[in-house]
Amino acid sequence: MKNIIKTVFVIIATLVGAGFASGKEIYSFFFIYGITGLIGICISSLLIGTVIYKVLKICSVSNIKNYSNFCEYIITNNIMLKKIIMQSRMQDKISKWLSNVVNILLLITFFVMVSGSSSFLKQEFAINNYIGGIIIAILCYITFQKNVDGLIQLSNYLIPMVITLVLLVSVKNLNVVDNYSNISEILTKESVLQSIFKAILYGSYNCILLVPVLTTLRGYLKNKNQVIWISVLSFILITILSLSIYNILMLGNTKIFSLEMPIIEIVKRYGRVYQYCYLFMIGVSIYTTAISMGCGFLNGVSKDKKSFQKNSVIMCIFSIFISQISFSTFVDLLYPILGFVGGLELILLLLPSHVTD
Repeated sequence: MKNIIKTVFVIIATLVGAGFASGKEIYSFFFIYGITGLIGICISSLLIGTVIYKVLKICSVSNIKNYSNFCEYIITNNIMLKKIIMQSRMQDKISKWLSNVVNILLLITFFVMVSGSSSFLKQEFAINNYIGGIIIAILCYITFQKNVDGLIQLSNYLIPMVITLVLLVSVKNLNVVDNYSNISEILTKESVLQSIFKAILYGSYNCILLVPVLTTLRGYLKNKNQVIWISVLSFILITILSLSIYNILMLGNTKIFSLEMPIIEIVKRYGRVYQYCYLFMIGVSIYTTAISMGCGFLNGVSKDKKSFQKNSVIMCIFSIFISQISFSTFVDLLYPILGFVGGLELILLLLPSHVTD
């Protein structure tokens, strides 16, 4: 059970980044669609839970050591793809292409988290963007020295606090009758289809970044029952957390939603204690997701420990300059693009393969 909890916390640490905890992602992908957005949250969470199960199942029955091995496996073992592409050389090219694309996306998302930290520090403490980028880059570099073990230790300490605080703040605004009577519009075919599309887009974006992290957790898997428990618990937690963020956003308005970190302004209404606690949670969410993305990228491109160290230095330094790009620009424009790219990997995972469920 201990390994199950550790793995679930790493998964949540990867998913609950700056965009999620600040409310920007939930607002952009779900909240703006009203009650149909609630349907979208359930669909995206189910999609993420299914992918977690498929990936961990593959890792538990195969000799998967890194994301490159995983790409090779899903390409060569996909039944439908084999019928189309028979040449092993072409299969190798596709797996390398997918691996390289995802590594690039991991790197970009690491930069997104650093940008999020800069926006967060500037909005709340009037700290210069460069200073904010330097602070998070240094903290990330320190944690990278322990690689995946550092990520697991970090998640075990910090993620329970994040979960507790999100639920606590949401419960304070839990008035279902008053809150949700305002969004009880009639469900139409168009609104439902639009919500489903955005849910798949959001789920595929998160999954393509989550999979490389999952492939590093093979050592914590002992049997099929653990895989099932991890998948189910992850699905339940991400659903509850998403609905909690949605519920908090009910107190917002147009002015608040235009901010980089809308939920922070909402939480201020509960007093300074809640405000500072949530500020801490935003920082933790940025940090843990940055570490997850950074570890996934570094393990994917580094040949040995020496190159891992060298790449981590270069990545952290470069992230300081990227942090000058607006965080909301990343969320509104870049995330949907990554969602489309992530769809390819989802297709390969969800289509029939030689892996027995």
